[in-house]
Amino acid sequence: MDTSFLEMLKNGGIVIYVLLGCSVISVAVIIERLKVFYGIRAKVLERVKTRVRSLILEGKISDAVAFCDSFRVRWFFFKVYCPLTTVLKTVIYSHSMNKESLTDLANRTVDKELVGLEKNLGIVGTIGNTSLYIGLFGTVLGIINAFRALSEHSAMGPSVVSKGISEALINTAAGLFVAVISVVFYNYFMRSVREVTVYLDDAASEFIDLIKK
Repeated sequence: MDTSFLEMLKNGGIVIYVLLGCSVISVAVIIERLKVFYGIRAKVLERVKTRVRSLILEGKISDAVAFCDSFRVRWFFFKVYCPLTTVLKTVIYSHSMNKESLTDLANRTVDKELVGLEKNLGIVGTIGNTSLYIGLFGTVLGIINAFRALSEHSAMGPSVVSKGISEALINTAAGLFVAVISVVFYNYFMRSVREVTVYLDDAASEFIDLIKK
């Protein structure tokens, strides 16, 4: 481990450890969500929709369901699920329902899939909103320590405040870093959820009309 990083932890005080913990949690959730959100890329969604539509038009309903059940995309060492497959499978399974009831069922399925996509995003958003204030708290503590050292050792000159000022600046920088990373990814994820919401709703309506012809 780099010595300068160890020195930063030492000089940052207890607040820097809190921010380090927040950053670890945030990064863990971000990586896990990046894996999940890989399954809602536009290319993947179009691939699923095109294939299922083709099978339905060919009258291969059971093949369409089997495709939805088995479809996964690879993300590094993981096989990632696509929420559109569940929505389309629900529509296909329930084709005997009247159009209004089928639409309500499809909408509920979409809502359920969106809840799954938003899982743990509140953690990233909360860390993004609070880490800046945690860093600010550390900054205040550092300034307090600097003035305390100056009052206790005034004869030694301004150099005695260096540790407190260092603590303040390290906590400010760490708080900003954790906040910026978390907020950027939180906004990206939420924008992706909004976009896929429209796509899933449109796809459900399209396949309901296709099946109910």
